[in-house]
Amino acid sequence: MKVGYMRHAGADLKRMDTQLAALQSAGCETVYTDDAASKGAKLLAALGSLNAGDTLIVTKFDRLGRTIRGVVDLLNQLASKSVTFVAIEDAVDTGTAEGRYLLGVMARLALMDKALVNERTKMSLAIAKTKGRTGGRPIALSPEKLDEAKKLIDGGMPVRAVAKIVGSSQATLYRLLGAKTVG
Repeated sequence: MKVGYMRHAGADLKRMDTQLAALQSAGCETVYTDDAASKGAKLLAALGSLNAGDTLIVTKFDRLGRTIRGVVDLLNQLASKSVTFVAIEDAVDTGTAEGRYLLGVMARLALMDKALVNERTKMSLAIAKTKGRTGGRPIALSPEKLDEAKKLIDGGMPVRAVAKIVGSSQATLYRLLGAKTVG
């Protein structure tokens, strides 16, 4: 069975008609259509309808997913179910040796892309650190406010009152000063 899938995000109905005509010309018996509101539900339905020996057909790779990694994962899922994948305009058919080779190349590109993103992230964090910036949540209390809170609590003031004075929550004071110090 040949199952078609198409996705659109806008009101470009001409593009939808073009996709539908291409899928029908490719012999699709059923066509699933996702839009922005369905959030991929029709793709899941299409995948659920496929059995070994079936073919999923799209007009272009970009209809299948937004990232290389997502597309590769989906294609691997199809391969594990013995389902063939065809992208008409991109001339890809995983039922052929060339199509399977391209799938392998795409998988390597996805891994390389992930590695490059990780590398760039690490470099950016290192550069930010040299400029004195650190990631994470901002410090809840300045050292001065924390010292003030400790003195007030040591003086016998209730934690609830101290929290209001220094502009913090009770939980933050307990966490920063430790249960032994407070109360």
